[in-house]
Amino acid sequence: MTAVLWQASDGGSDLCVLEPAGRGRRLRGTVLTHEGKEPVEIRYSVTVDAGWVTLDAEVLVAFAGGELREPVELGDLWSGRERPPDLADCVDVDLGFTPATNTVPIRRLGLEVGEEAEIAVAWLRWPELRVERALQRYARVGDGRYRYRQEDFSAELLVDELGLVLEYEGLWRALARS
Repeated sequence: MTAVLWQASDGGSDLCVLEPAGRGRRLRGTVLTHEGKEPVEIRYSVTVDAGWVTLDAEVLVAFAGGELREPVELGDLWSGRERPPDLADCVDVDLGFTPATNTVPIRRLGLEVGEEAEIAVAWLRWPELRVERALQRYARVGDGRYRYRQEDFSAELLVDELGLVLEYEGLWRALARS
């Protein structure tokens, strides 16, 4: 089991644990952030198989005033039911409020330095909490360094030997890791 504490450039934080789960792994975490001036707590879990293919994803969002939004139904996308046509080719989920889910394609793709790949993901937009298909490109530019692109956004990711983000250019940085 490995844990990492990330700090966001907007002052939020994310405590994420990478742990064994059956024959695969699970990323589970708690994000403390805000929507406008209202504090928000987000709990998430993404389970992958031994090849880092997403099996399940869950998200719960609670506002400081006690309002709990309905769980975001991501698990249904991987439950064996037929996916909506626009998400049919999505192997990964990208939770827009955490750098944790970058670990999954980094590990699954296993890129060598100089290689790159484009993937389709089920992207959970924050703060809209709407799932939509997005194309993402990962390019391994060095040892532990990736260039990540989605639409007109681009950032360099510095990762550890497990593929956990240590620095997400302009957005996140690891404060502590065990």
